[in-house]
Amino acid sequence: MRTAVVCALLCAATLPGPPAAAHAPQAPPVGAYTPRALPLAAHVRQQLSAAAYVPQASPAAAYAPAPPAVSVTVAVTDGRDDAEAGKRLDYRITVHNLGPTAVHGARIEQEMPATTTSATAPGATVEGRGVGKQKAVWRSDLPAHDIQVFTASAVLGDRVDRAGSAAPGTLRAAATVCVYVDESFAPTACSGDLDDLPETRADAGAGGGWGWWAAAAGAAALLGPGVVRAVRRRRGATPR
Repeated sequence: MRTAVVCALLCAATLPGPPAAAHAPQAPPVGAYTPRALPLAAHVRQQLSAAAYVPQASPAAAYAPAPPAVSVTVAVTDGRDDAEAGKRLDYRITVHNLGPTAVHGARIEQEMPATTTSATAPGATVEGRGVGKQKAVWRSDLPAHDIQVFTASAVLGDRVDRAGSAAPGTLRAAATVCVYVDESFAPTACSGDLDDLPETRADAGAGGGWGWWAAAAGAAALLGPGVVRAVRRRRGATPR
């Protein structure tokens, strides 16, 4: 038995070992390995996609209806075509809202004629003092399709250029009314009224003036009798 064990050990020692290449790790075939994308690269791609996205307007916002346009008209008249100093002009202002929506806080302003010495306007504030600076201002809501009427009066004074002369109809008393909406400085509608002022003559000393004719008539009345007596004496002294 002991002899058999010894023989087995001797035989195992003399047998050749396995080749070295048999235990070397096998290299993967070329082209068979595919690297996976890094997590950082995927995060960068997500940020780039978010930056490239442009949100589209919603259909409701794209088709929102525009607010209705304001349509207002105004007219002013005093019922006459001529005027003169000391006369009072009574104005009637008619404002018509033609639109389907109400206009809140409309401002109606009337500029009085340049020779106005005093002005009154029920329900309005009269601004300015002195000739040429009178203005009436109303504040009113204008319901849809509604017509409102305002009244004002102006008393005219003398023109500044009384010594001047002009053709009839070239000098006029002008009143202007405008309607302003939403505190705008640009009027929505305006209207005006014109009245002819009488022509004035030139003062004495100007050719063709009434003053010159009056002075000439007075001189003739004073000097006429003396001139007649002098002519008679001269004729009596002349020898026949």
